[in-house]
Amino acid sequence: MIANLALILAAAALPAIGQTPPPAPATPVEARIPFASMIRDFRAEDRHAIYLRAGRQWYRGTFFAPCDDLPWTWRIAFNSPAGASAVDRFSTVLLGNGQRCQLDSLVKIDGDPPKTARKPAKPAAR
Repeated sequence: MIANLALILAAAALPAIGQTPPPAPATPVEARIPFASMIRDFRAEDRHAIYLRAGRQWYRGTFFAPCDDLPWTWRIAFNSPAGASAVDRFSTVLLGNGQRCQLDSLVKIDGDPPKTARKPAKPAAR
C-alpha cells in the first residue's frame, strides 16, 4: 500500500520535472545613432523620456534624473563623450535653455512613439 502511494506520488511529480520555466523577458538592446545630424525629430514624454527619429526609425531614451524643462523645449542638441558625433546612452541632451540631461538608456522602438509623447509648439515670432 505504501509502495503504491509512493509510486503514485512519483508519477504525479514527473510532468512538473519535465517542464521548462518560461523564458525571461528579453532585455532591450542598447542602440546607437551613428551621427547626431541624422536626428530629424524628437518628442518629449514627461520629464523622464525622449523619443528621437533618425530616418524612419524611432528611438526611446531615458534619463538618469528627470529632465525638468524637456516638455517645454523645442530645440535640442547632443554632447557625446570624447567628441564623438554618435548618440548613444553615454550622450547628454542639451536643451535650448542650457539644461543638460544625461541619457541612461537608448533603445529602438517599433512604430511611432505613443500619443503621450509630444513636441511642444514653437514660440511665436517676435
